[in-house]
Amino acid sequence: MGLKAQEKVYESLLSSLREGGVHVVTGKNGTGKSRFFKYASESIAKALNGDGSKFERMICLSGTMHDKYPRSIYMGKSKSDAAVYLGNKVNNNMVSDISPFRTLVNYILDTKHVVYDNISLLFEVFEKVSFEGRIVLKFRYGKGRKSDAIDAVGSELEVEFHSLHDSIEYFDLFEEHIASGNILLSDILFSRNGKWFGLAELSSGEKQYILTLLGCLFCSEKNSILFYDEPENSLHPSWQANIVRDLVSITTSLHSNATILIATHSPLIASSIRNESSYLCDFPSGQSWSRVKLYGKTSDAVLRDQFHLFSARSPEVAVLVSSCLKLITDKKQGSQEFREKRRLLESLDLDLSQDDPLVKIIGTILRF
Repeated sequence: MGLKAQEKVYESLLSSLREGGVHVVTGKNGTGKSRFFKYASESIAKALNGDGSKFERMICLSGTMHDKYPRSIYMGKSKSDAAVYLGNKVNNNMVSDISPFRTLVNYILDTKHVVYDNISLLFEVFEKVSFEGRIVLKFRYGKGRKSDAIDAVGSELEVEFHSLHDSIEYFDLFEEHIASGNILLSDILFSRNGKWFGLAELSSGEKQYILTLLGCLFCSEKNSILFYDEPENSLHPSWQANIVRDLVSITTSLHSNATILIATHSPLIASSIRNESSYLCDFPSGQSWSRVKLYGKTSDAVLRDQFHLFSARSPEVAVLVSSCLKLITDKKQGSQEFREKRRLLESLDLDLSQDDPLVKIIGTILRF
């Protein structure tokens, strides 16, 4: 497909997004998912800056260090920017663990944020990753700025969400010094079982999950669109099955019409969205959003129906069993080739569950 034809498809997909829907893009590597994300996010960013967008804000999330969001988005600095980048890229495409949290903290310190009228939702987010409802924001002074800030703000701010009034009076002051460059977030500490853990002590999955949910909670607003590039990266399968559901739960609790756009290789992600709000497009053949009903299906069924992978079994096993069966069908079970393949199959020492249909087949092959 030529560039102009491809962009025409991208524009059609972008213009046909359903407000409040969860749109999932699948496809093999190199089929254009990342190019679509770059095109779509760049187009929406331009529309937001030109007051021609149906969206009020765009949030760009990423499970991969190599997302394809355009430079104009990940270089955005101002809290007033309509596009909020919560990936890991900074400056000249370098990677930073702390950068997305520096963006996030500006929104956490906004005392007028709607989430502070719904604190129970905030506690639910912390509970998803077994954290307690408190954080410590640690700061360092900007270069040559210590004298401007040391008498006004300390090097850390502890926030107890159970008793928010104890710290919220300082939020505006810290926000002011962050905006002026006097202080810079250096770490966020999270509490679990009474112990504090900095970002460096969290697993990559924990960092991604808490950043995603807090980012959705604090950065989204009415008529938002959320991009999420490969959310499955670094996440345990149980979290893959839950993360989009949690995002939808948060957005519908705060803003019922948020639109979500996801690029994924995970059947657990693709099948975690309820059918009534799910729209899918499989690249490169997909030209429009389809109402494929994946919710509730097994991973094997989703791999077959959406990802065109007809077995999740190790390819070596599948090919070897198929070869043995063909030799038996051709009445060559006495051949040297069959004996070698049979010995190889036996050497794999497979431990299959008794309800696996391959158990009887392998048993038959090994009896020859």
